[in-house]
Amino acid sequence: MDEIDKKNKKMKKDLDLLPSHQDCIFISWLEETEEVFLDDSDDTDADPSYGDPIELRENESDSDISEPMHRSNTSQTSRSRSRSPIAQNSYYLGKDKQTKWYKDAPPKNVRTRQRNIVLRLPGVKQIGRDANSILECWNLLFSNSIINDIVKYTNIYLDKIRSKYTQQHMVRETSKSEMNALFGLLYLAGVLRSNHLNLDDLWSNDGLSPEYFRAVMPKARFYILLRAMRFDDIGTRAQRKQFDKLAAIRSVFEDFVLRCENCYIVGANVTIDEMLESFRGRCSFRQYIPSKPNKYGIKIQALVDSRTFYTSKMEVYVGTQPDGPYKCENNPASVVKRLIAPIMKTDRNITMDNWYNSIPLAIDLLKNHNTTVVGTLRKNKREIPLCFLETKKRQLNSTMFGYDKDILLTSYVPKKNKNVLLISTMHEQGVIDPESEERKPEVITYYNSTKGGVDCVDEIKGEYSVARISCRWSLTIFFSLMNIGGINSQIVFRENTGIYLSRREFLKTLGKELTKPFMLERLQMPTLRTSIRQRIIKLTGYTKTENEVPERSNIVHRQYLH
Repeated sequence: MDEIDKKNKKMKKDLDLLPSHQDCIFISWLEETEEVFLDDSDDTDADPSYGDPIELRENESDSDISEPMHRSNTSQTSRSRSRSPIAQNSYYLGKDKQTKWYKDAPPKNVRTRQRNIVLRLPGVKQIGRDANSILECWNLLFSNSIINDIVKYTNIYLDKIRSKYTQQHMVRETSKSEMNALFGLLYLAGVLRSNHLNLDDLWSNDGLSPEYFRAVMPKARFYILLRAMRFDDIGTRAQRKQFDKLAAIRSVFEDFVLRCENCYIVGANVTIDEMLESFRGRCSFRQYIPSKPNKYGIKIQALVDSRTFYTSKMEVYVGTQPDGPYKCENNPASVVKRLIAPIMKTDRNITMDNWYNSIPLAIDLLKNHNTTVVGTLRKNKREIPLCFLETKKRQLNSTMFGYDKDILLTSYVPKKNKNVLLISTMHEQGVIDPESEERKPEVITYYNSTKGGVDCVDEIKGEYSVARISCRWSLTIFFSLMNIGGINSQIVFRENTGIYLSRREFLKTLGKELTKPFMLERLQMPTLRTSIRQRIIKLTGYTKTENEVPERSNIVHRQYLH
């Protein structure tokens, strides 16, 4: 009996360990439900984004991390991707051993992304829409306040040097109309490509020089005004130079740049690059750039519309400023953020070269300033995988793409043992341009079409430049402002009127309109030579009026006239 009781107790104990009928039903339901969850590929709560940050837990290797989810039309694809871990060959690892660039492109969005939608339409702003003449468009940039300041500071310097001249009437105070005439002659000399021609050749009386220059002002007066032209008070410059290296032209330069910003809104694509104004005189911030045609000069960093070539923002590189209100960072990221201030958070795209560009800057501009970037990248960046730098084993015209959440990395081999690296926060898919015979990616095609904004402005400036050889760096910068003002005013004129003039015709008309008021003032001078008077009447089409000052004999005061 004891043995039977022991067997019964053991059987009862084993039965208690088995699940009941209800428990079996519940376990079966759980298994069926789990299978339903795995097959539900149309779950709308699933995150469709690609490349979301992956959290690494302790004691968890990279091989244990699940691959980011993709939208799929089949349940089998969704199930396999949710269960399988990321293979080590599904992404490229940067030199920093942290940055991952996925090989597979993210799903293509049907709608245009918000970052590629321009919020503010380009064109002339309200302040400049009423300017319909060439001179009015130019005055939008060179306002009366700028001209009056130049006249004021020039007169201060003329008073200082007047005692050194025997013919002191040639060092008399200047006026706004005479200063405009000086600018007009500089534009006309540029149109004739005579900006570096000797003044004797421009004012000679041998029949070879243009008679227009002698009709506007004497050669000696032109030379003295050009030498005495100042853009700040020479008496207080020493104090201002203690905290500003750009003190000699600071107010005029900033006023001009501000007016360029306020008159025009640039288009969807802009370019950031540097200009080099030729200068070989004494200057503490003179630069040497061997890739530029001039090699030595003053570097001006600019923001330019890639399509219309309108210069919206500029900054002169002066090195490290002394402690004070003008001291600022000169690293590429800080320079770019200062230059894009007029277009910040307007969803525009910036094209720039590898000196300005970097991966952290591109991410910062996208997330914090709603601005995309397309640009080349230097090969020493730690985020770049080593395989993107190798070229010996790669075929000619081959391309590699790496995808991050917000950036597309591209490596293209245009020549043997040479590759080009680009990043883009504007492009989402790595696509080869079907129209390119060299099988270039669309990112490179886009970069090539928008990278030349600043270079084109440099080329346009040099064709009819007003710049003359000078040992004063402030005057060299002002010549650059005049050239840029001629380009910008022509763009505004074309937008407002719809009239397309050649640059030569535009600058010629601008030079005549700037000089004509002063030429008419010269007709009121009783001691003006008869030959000069007749020349002015011929060139301006002036007709006599009843109140005109009668002509005096050209013999009187001949010693004062030239």
